[in-house]
Amino acid sequence: MGAVPLYEYTCGTCHGDFTLLQSVRTGPGETACPECGGRDVARHMSAFAPAVAADAAPASAPRQGCGNPGAGCGGGMCGL
Repeated sequence: MGAVPLYEYTCGTCHGDFTLLQSVRTGPGETACPECGGRDVARHMSAFAPAVAADAAPASAPRQGCGNPGAGCGGGMCGL
């Protein structure tokens, strides 16, 4: 099974924002805005990307909490 990440886009035609699950193999010009059908779209880094990078730290690296005891970070989405 191939990777299907979540991508966030802004349409250059109608200026709408939208999110899509797409294959990593989706190339430029293959994504259309669901609102207007325009293909002048800009892909943005998803909010999930920094959490993935933080989780890739070696097991020996100290982990930081979210500063909210008892709340948990919910998968690293606490903004640290």
